Amino acid sequence: MIRVLHAEDDPQVAEMVQLLFYRDAGGCALDQVDSGRACLEALKRGGYDVVLLDLYLPDIDGLRLLGELTARRDPTPVVIVSAQGQNALAVRALRAGAVDCIDKNSADFRRIPEITRRVAERHRRRREVAAPPRDHRVVFVEPKDGTRSEVAEFFAHNSSRLELTTVDRTAFDNLTHAEIGFDAVVVGPGFDDKETLEVLRQLHSVAEDTPALVLSGSRSSETAIAAFQLGALDFLLYKDGCLPELVFSLNHVLKRADTDRLNARLSAELAELNRSLGDQVRERTRDLEGEIGVRKEAERRAEENAARLQALSNRLLTVQEDERRSIARELHDQVGQLLTGLRFRLEATRRDPSALTEALAVTDELIRTVREMTLQLRPRMLDDLGLRPALEWHVDRFRQQTGIAVELDIALPEQRLPAVLETTVYRIVQEALTNIARHAGSPSAVVTVAADDQALHVEISDRGRGFDTAAALAKHNSIGLAGLAERVRLAGGELELFSQPGQGTRIHAEFTLRPAPAPSS
Repeated sequence: MIRVLHAEDDPQVAEMVQLLFYRDAGGCALDQVDSGRACLEALKRGGYDVVLLDLYLPDIDGLRLLGELTARRDPTPVVIVSAQGQNALAVRALRAGAVDCIDKNSADFRRIPEITRRVAERHRRRREVAAPPRDHRVVFVEPKDGTRSEVAEFFAHNSSRLELTTVDRTAFDNLTHAEIGFDAVVVGPGFDDKETLEVLRQLHSVAEDTPALVLSGSRSSETAIAAFQLGALDFLLYKDGCLPELVFSLNHVLKRADTDRLNARLSAELAELNRSLGDQVRERTRDLEGEIGVRKEAERRAEENAARLQALSNRLLTVQEDERRSIARELHDQVGQLLTGLRFRLEATRRDPSALTEALAVTDELIRTVREMTLQLRPRMLDDLGLRPALEWHVDRFRQQTGIAVELDIALPEQRLPAVLETTVYRIVQEALTNIARHAGSPSAVVTVAADDQALHVEISDRGRGFDTAAALAKHNSIGLAGLAERVRLAGGELELFSQPGQGTRIHAEFTLRPAPAPSS
C-alpha cells in the first residue's frame, strides 16, 4: 500500500483528488491536510511514500516547505500540484528538489494516481541502488568579508546538509592547487565581471566536473552567457531574497551530480522510461478509441434528433388539426346553438316584448362561452400581468372544475421572465394538471415554480396511479408527455420524469437563466 499525503487548502480540489484516488483503486491510501504546518507535522510522524503539495498554502508556501524538508533531510519525494499562471514558481520548486509537477488545469491532473504510483516506485528503486544521503561541501568564493559572513550565517540556519566554507580569492587559489575535494563552488558578487569569469576559468582548468554557480551583482547578459560557456550551471542576481534561491539551486545541481554517479540508477531510469513510453502509447490508443466512440455516439444522437424532429413535425400537424376540430366542435355545439336560440328569442320579441329578458340571458351566456374559449386558447393575463397571476388563475379554475386539491408554491423574481419562457412554463403546468385529472386518479397535486439567479425550476407531482416512463416517452405519435418533453427541450431546458406504477408521478423541468443585460449609460 502506497501512503500519500496531499496538502491542499482548496476544498474543491481536495475533493476532486480524493475522488480520483477512490475511483482508481490502485493500492494508494490518501491522507489530506489543508495547511503547510499540518503537512510538516504529518511528515514528522513519518510513514508516507509520496507528498502532493500545493504551491500556495495559507501559512507556509510550497518553496519554504521544500526548504524545511531539505533541512530535515526528509527523503520523501514531493510532487508539486500547481495552478495556471504558476509555471515560474513551479520551475523554482523543481530546482528546489521536487520530483515532478502537475498542472491542475491539464489532462495530467486526472492521471494523478498513476503519476503518484510511478513516483513511489521510482523512489523505491532509487533507495535500493542509491548511496545513503550525505552532506555536501560547498565553497563560497567572495572578496568581501561582510558578504561572506551574511551567506555563511544564512546557510548555517537554513541548510544543514550543505557544509559551507567561505574563502577569498587567495584562499581559493590554495584550495584548487592543493586539490582539496569539494562538491560545488559559488562565485560571490564582490568580483567584477572580468574576475568572475577568471575564477570560473581557473575552476574549469582544475576541476572541470565540479558544479559551479554564480551569485552576481552584475546584470550583464554577456557576462551571464560567458559564465554558462565556462561551465556555470546557474547565474543568479544578488538581491534581496536571493539566498533561498541559491540554496534551492545548489540542492538541485548537487542532486543531479550525485545522480550522474549512479550507473545502476541510470539503467533503472532507462527501463522506467521505456515502460512509461509504452504506457503513454497505450493510453493514447485508449483515448483515440474513446474519441471514436464519442463520435459514433454523436452520430447516433444526430440520427435520433432527426427522427425526433420528424416526429415533432408530424405531432404539430396532428395537434393543429385536433385543435381546429375542437374549436369547430365548440363553435357548433355551444356558440352555434346559443346564436340560434338568441335568434328565436329576438323574433319572439316582435310578438311578446317580455321575451327580451330571455334574449339578454342568452346573450350573457354566449359572452361567457366565448370568453371561456378564449381563456382556454391563451389567457390574456399571461401577456398582461405575467406568469404568477396566470398560474394562480389557472390553478384556482382547475380546483373548481376537477375538485382536485392543488398546492401552488411560486417564488419568482420581481423582474418578469422572457415571454417565451413564461409561455413554456404555463403550458407545462397546464398539460401536467390535465394529465393528472385524466389519468392519475389522485385527489391532490403540488405545483412548485421557483427561480434564482442561475435557473428556473418547475415541478408538478401527484400521488396517483403512476406509469412506466420509458414506455410513455417511446410513443412518438402521442401528444402527451413526449410533446411536453419536446416543448421543454425547444425552450432550452431539461426535463426529468419520475414515476412508477402505483407510486405517483413527479415532473421536473429546469431552465438556465441568462443574466439581464446591464443598462446602457
